[in-house]
Amino acid sequence: MKFVLVPAWLLLAVSLRADQYEDLFQKAALHTQNGQYQQAVQDYKAALALRPGAPEAINNLAVVYYQLHRYTEAFDAAAKIWKLHPELRSAFLIAGMSAVQCNRPREAIPPLQALLANDASNRDALLALASAHFALNEFDEAIAVYERAVNYSQDDATAWYGLAICYERRAEDASAKLARMPGGGAYSKLMLAHYLQGIGDNKLAAEAFGGSELDSSVGSPEAKAEYDLARTLAAKSQQAFERFISLSPQSWQAALFLGDAARQQGDLPSALTHYQDALAKQPDSAGSLLGLGTVYWELGQFDQANTYLRQTLRANPHAVQAVFELANIAVRRHEDATAIPLLKQYLAGQPDALAARADLGRAYLHLHQYESAIVELKKAAASDESGEIHYQLSLALRKSGKNAESDAALEESKALRNAQLEKQRQRHEAP
Repeated sequence: MKFVLVPAWLLLAVSLRADQYEDLFQKAALHTQNGQYQQAVQDYKAALALRPGAPEAINNLAVVYYQLHRYTEAFDAAAKIWKLHPELRSAFLIAGMSAVQCNRPREAIPPLQALLANDASNRDALLALASAHFALNEFDEAIAVYERAVNYSQDDATAWYGLAICYERRAEDASAKLARMPGGGAYSKLMLAHYLQGIGDNKLAAEAFGGSELDSSVGSPEAKAEYDLARTLAAKSQQAFERFISLSPQSWQAALFLGDAARQQGDLPSALTHYQDALAKQPDSAGSLLGLGTVYWELGQFDQANTYLRQTLRANPHAVQAVFELANIAVRRHEDATAIPLLKQYLAGQPDALAARADLGRAYLHLHQYESAIVELKKAAASDESGEIHYQLSLALRKSGKNAESDAALEESKALRNAQLEKQRQRHEAP
């Protein structure tokens, strides 16, 4: 047998490199413990230069990157090792949480599910997984994960808040689906009546009920099922919000919820106070910015509304309600060249939004684009309660030389206006 002698100098060099690696690793760990994350990054990188691919150093570097909010680098580091080293559970967690933070929710799910398979009650993993499903609009999946979190801890305010938001989104989806279903209109009216009753506006509720609650047989069985689902989801959302507020009454989310509740009840001064409180506690809260913008929009204070609505879109470019309200303000101000692109953007995702159709028709009318105005105003006419849309339609038809149709639209406008005035008189005279 032939032996190969290793030179002593080479053994010494290997030993020195090992000692240097351990020294750098320990220094990096101490820097991390002291919150000196930049120094820790430098030491872990130096250690990895001596021992490339060392999983424990890569794992710890990923953790430090996450602490520094360098989420892409954290994900890239953790992704290198979590599949190969099941003993390094923090790599699973960092890979999942950092993927959520850098808007890669689909990539967050596998490592988080793998971690939860062995550590089912890991709170950070549960919340991150629920957030990933929420970002993918997979609300049922997110609800299931948040439910697991609150089952492990009934006092987890963050999980209750997530549940409330998910149930709210599902309720909105069910309501929108209901409105599009055959026979769904009757149940949409019933849902509005229950909502008005819930916020204490009994006169308007009675009017929406038509004097009494709609017969449950009205509409198709499918519409009835969707109606029941929407109401159940809305109730669950309300219960989850109330639980969250009881656990975290001073949080910005609680202030935001109270602002939403006050605005829905028509108490706009209180809504402003709550939204301003929420924004002071969380300056980049898109929900608080939208709430303030919406209240000022409802008050007709359009300069203030514009400011907050534009800030909303900077914080959340997908806030479609802010797009609609900005467009509506532009139409009211005859800034129609600004309004039309915003309305088209909004309608691309909300094609059945008749209020936006009406605004688009008005914008075209202002610009003397009468045929386009007629198309949009006819689509919106079904939502006309005051006669205003039919009046605008009559003007566009008249300008297009369609006098007979214009006269008919004008007569319908007058009839709707008279009916509205009669309802107002009856409401005023009611005890």
